[in-house]
Amino acid sequence: MAPKTNCNSVKLNSCLSYLQRTRVAHTIKDLEKQLPSVASINGMQVKDYLQTLQDGNKICVEKIGSGNWYWSFPSQDQIVKQKILGEVQSGHDKAFTIVQDLKQTFADKAAQREEEEEMVDTGGESREEVMKEKSELEAELKQLQKELAAYRDSDPTELERKQKETKELFANIEQYTDEIYSLEAWFRTMGGEDAVKGLQQAIYGDEYDEEEGGLREMVA
Repeated sequence: MAPKTNCNSVKLNSCLSYLQRTRVAHTIKDLEKQLPSVASINGMQVKDYLQTLQDGNKICVEKIGSGNWYWSFPSQDQIVKQKILGEVQSGHDKAFTIVQDLKQTFADKAAQREEEEEMVDTGGESREEVMKEKSELEAELKQLQKELAAYRDSDPTELERKQKETKELFANIEQYTDEIYSLEAWFRTMGGEDAVKGLQQAIYGDEYDEEEGGLREMVA
């Protein structure tokens, strides 16, 4: 459901910073008390601001027990960026392959045109036939030039920068895991093992191991 309030970006960042700084999960009642003073918003606007953050994948929202719980970790933003970066890099690799194919086709057509011009000079085919083929080749070459121009934005320097950013993101994955454990410990303090189990099942999904009572161990 789209929020009714046109949310201010600065106030949105204030709400997000509060959730990340506290490093715990909050109920809607808790946030309706805290966010108005933190972000200078009306208490009636809290749900709209939370919905906007949720729509932007900035916060996690899970129904545990009788109500929704809201939280966000700094590393959560990094995971989202990593996913986007992977998609961008995949698109770049595809574009690079297309560019190489187009360049090769362009070179082949240019060579073919040169050969056929030589055939005119040596009297191979009739001039009319060769001129017709020449015209067709020139049209194909122009189309290839247009297609090559469309991929000029595939800058290797930009790809290198994004690869470096990816490595940095991977280096922070362990922090995300630590924050999950921190949240679990907080839930044990607040609601006991039942609350922790509900949280784990909600977050881990198919990766939840009932026997181990936690995240399924990754197999190398």
